[in-house]
Amino acid sequence: MSKIKFFSTICFVLTLLFSFETKSVGGLDIPKLPVPGLGGGSGVDIDALTGKQSELVKSMTNALLNLSKAQAKFLEALGEKEAAIAAGMYISALEKGEAIGKDDLEKALVQSRESQMIIDKKIAEQKVLEAEAKITFAKGVPPYGKGVAGLAITGLKAKETVDSIGSNPSPLIITKIGSLIFIAKETPSAISMFSNSTGTMMDFATMNEIDTKPLEEAKGSLGD
Repeated sequence: MSKIKFFSTICFVLTLLFSFETKSVGGLDIPKLPVPGLGGGSGVDIDALTGKQSELVKSMTNALLNLSKAQAKFLEALGEKEAAIAAGMYISALEKGEAIGKDDLEKALVQSRESQMIIDKKIAEQKVLEAEAKITFAKGVPPYGKGVAGLAITGLKAKETVDSIGSNPSPLIITKIGSLIFIAKETPSAISMFSNSTGTMMDFATMNEIDTKPLEEAKGSLGD
């Protein structure tokens, strides 16, 4: 190989290496190679992605925790004691925060949906609460507002993050961000349900002379 050809090859290799994003390891800059299957040939920082997942799992968990606390109060006030106990059973599990797994998130979300359906049905049947029940119901309004708002924000951020990965992520990426994908996929339908429920609950709270400000803020966070 001639000297000119040899040096041309070296220059080509160096250009190729430095065209990738670099990551410092032990004081050396190591190129971060693209992850196959992500489209466009761009590299993906898996650590950053899993870090974002951890953040959103914690946010989703907190939203479901607030909803569970609220729904337990609503159900108790509406005379649904067994359903109130069922809603309350998830509170201790959700208090683990970001340590919660995808399966637990899914179960908690399903339970929250079921609880809300019972609440909506009871509200349609029962117009005026007794004095003590009003106090109990009112205690659930603030955490409900926080929960719905948190759900909306978390869902939006999860969708933005998943969309940024591309339409054809590699199996490696999918296995690393299962919880993130779940949140992005499942929150839209949950948000739609709570959007409808919140309006009904505002009318019910107004009828029972219960402060509706947290409900109004929750509805605003849903874009209504």
